Amino acid sequence: MATIDSLTPPPPWTDTDWSAHVREAVIGGRRLRYLDYGDGPPLLLLHGLGCSWQWWLEMIPSLAREHRVIAVDLPGFGRSDALDPPALMNSHAEAMFALADELDLGPLVVAGHSMGGLITLAMAVERPERVRGVVLINAGGVPMTGLRLAIVVGVLRASQRFLAWNPVTRLLVTRTGARRLLLRGALKDPGSMRPELAAEVVPLMASPGFLDAITAASEAVRASRPEDVTCPVLLIWGAADPIVRLASARQMQERLADARLEVIPGIGHTPMVEAPAVTTDHLLSFTRDLDEGPA
Repeated sequence: MATIDSLTPPPPWTDTDWSAHVREAVIGGRRLRYLDYGDGPPLLLLHGLGCSWQWWLEMIPSLAREHRVIAVDLPGFGRSDALDPPALMNSHAEAMFALADELDLGPLVVAGHSMGGLITLAMAVERPERVRGVVLINAGGVPMTGLRLAIVVGVLRASQRFLAWNPVTRLLVTRTGARRLLLRGALKDPGSMRPELAAEVVPLMASPGFLDAITAASEAVRASRPEDVTCPVLLIWGAADPIVRLASARQMQERLADARLEVIPGIGHTPMVEAPAVTTDHLLSFTRDLDEGPA
């Protein structure tokens, strides 16, 4: 008997041979895997903890109509080699600048989800002349109490051990019900992750850089200074995020010099999977404004 998953039309991105656009660069003696797709002003996409470049797949075809999209497997994630411990967010940022130099990208718009937001902030603060705009999607770097941060770190460590178990991986790929049960923290409705996307991303989630990145990210959250970001910033937030709550996003907006916040109701921690069309519209509206300049 056919399942609901098997009756759902495949997403548009399944029509593209993505392997033809995946590249590897050697950065600091380590392999860095990335997707290079589309034409236009460069847009660098940085995924979150335990993720890979494929988490952006629902958005990439639309983004690539207006941008050269560089979607990276961050060091230690996906199929990229890991950094040496402690794999600080600043070290990730330097690797991204080295890749940008390798590709001769010039000034960038950088979009970061979750942990990728911490790296995005580090890039904007360390080399403001290289980053012309920042997009933070349910991102790290927002204020958290010590207790809440400790709880989040503990949950992430437990998740990594769980995801490293092969039977769990198989269930997440093949069963919508398993995704609904086990990905509740990352997605308000885990059933919104298509089976095609699950097959791409789930096998890569228990990545070697996961545990080192948890420690480095928690330290970066404590040290984050959004006030030092000088370029325009767009915050896109799923209102129902249980990890980085909307109240924290509003606090970050207040601390940023030039920021606007777009809230997506009923969406959790991962808008690019749960609401890719709305998230894409917000992001492209922001980059068009940057390209057009002041009225």
